[in-house]
Amino acid sequence: MALLRYTALRALVLGVVLALLWLVGLRGFVLLLSALLISGIVSLFVLSRSRDAVSASLDHRLSTIKERTQAEDAWDDARREQTSETEPADQDDR
Repeated sequence: MALLRYTALRALVLGVVLALLWLVGLRGFVLLLSALLISGIVSLFVLSRSRDAVSASLDHRLSTIKERTQAEDAWDDARREQTSETEPADQDDR
């Protein structure tokens, strides 16, 4: 949810900057390039809390995935050990 909010706010900042620069008289490629540059700089300062929330959300997701993966690895290792203990030790009699 934090990522969606941050993306919407970035789009809003870009739209506002585009509108302001258009009112100033910029058009075409110069308008687009200037709006992207200025909105990026404005977003860097204005949206820092939202960016931090996105970072925390992604960090939480990644740590959850890491914990789940480690638990699955431990379960697989235990299962392999259990299987290797029940198999015959030497199968050279074939």
